[in-house]
Amino acid sequence: MLHARKTAPKLVKRPSSTPRPTLAWIGPAPVPPRALSDEVTGFGDSDDFLLSPEAFGFDFYVVQLAQQGVRGVDLIRLIRRRSVAGIVAIGDAAHDEFVQALDCGADMVLPPDPPTDHLVAAIAAVRRRQHQGATSRTERPWALLAERSVLQAPDGTQIPLSDSDLAIVACFADAEGAKVERRVLIERLWGDTTPAGSMENALHATLYRLRKRIEQAGSTPAPVHAVARVGYEFRAPLVRG
Repeated sequence: MLHARKTAPKLVKRPSSTPRPTLAWIGPAPVPPRALSDEVTGFGDSDDFLLSPEAFGFDFYVVQLAQQGVRGVDLIRLIRRRSVAGIVAIGDAAHDEFVQALDCGADMVLPPDPPTDHLVAAIAAVRRRQHQGATSRTERPWALLAERSVLQAPDGTQIPLSDSDLAIVACFADAEGAKVERRVLIERLWGDTTPAGSMENALHATLYRLRKRIEQAGSTPAPVHAVARVGYEFRAPLVRG
């Protein structure tokens, strides 16, 4: 399924028996990357991408370093601050962007106009390393200490929560790892008689503040992520303490 925006490239869904992640392609795509993911969303440039309320909710990112808005290397830095997703950058190493892209958080940098099979192989390699790293780590879960309005990070850091933060994190805890619809979050925050459509921006702002609170406490990136066309999820083990 493709969800194109403005001048986004024409990206095509390719059926597959093996589910692949959602992927954001940021920048022009001269060759449709047909085999990258079951669900690819194209953004014509970095400004278009950053205006999306779900910008940091994808499982993988392909970033063209040549951008009309925010520079590609700066865009990679912003994504990495918000997400642990894989990032493959595409750009000209002669412009000294190769090292910058890696320093800013890209997992791999490919030359301009890479063959589709090279791009598919690069994405597969990054995801393989991510999976191996995830399975090799044993990490304590996050804990919601509701009576004290505190979210405790795996390293023991205790993050004070506002009333709205507490309501949101309680929703995530109740979901037990599942995605939480926007409607559910809106009802928990503002009541079940509130029209969901009228509170989309307020919900986005509330989740943004929660992420910032977690990150400022030293837990970066925050495990709160938007899920395209669904809502939000807490991408880490979360228990009630």
